[in-house]
Amino acid sequence: MTEKIPVKIDSRGRITVPKKAREEAGIEEGDILFMNLKPGKIEFTRAIEDPLVLLRDYSEKEYEEGRTRNLREYAKDRDIEIDE
Repeated sequence: MTEKIPVKIDSRGRITVPKKAREEAGIEEGDILFMNLKPGKIEFTRAIEDPLVLLRDYSEKEYEEGRTRNLREYAKDRDIEIDE
């Protein structure tokens, strides 16, 4: 969506995301959003689509199923010193 939709911040710092914007972004009631702050700009990303969240979930699953090891184990096996 490239359209700019004006919104107003109320006295408590809240913003209402217009229905059209929610629908186009696929945002629904109860969704968790990340707020990405940049100079003069705020971007929202749905938490379920955040790549770091997906990577964390994938990594935890791989570790729990024994298909990977943690960094300390890897370093120890290869005689690599890591700072703690």
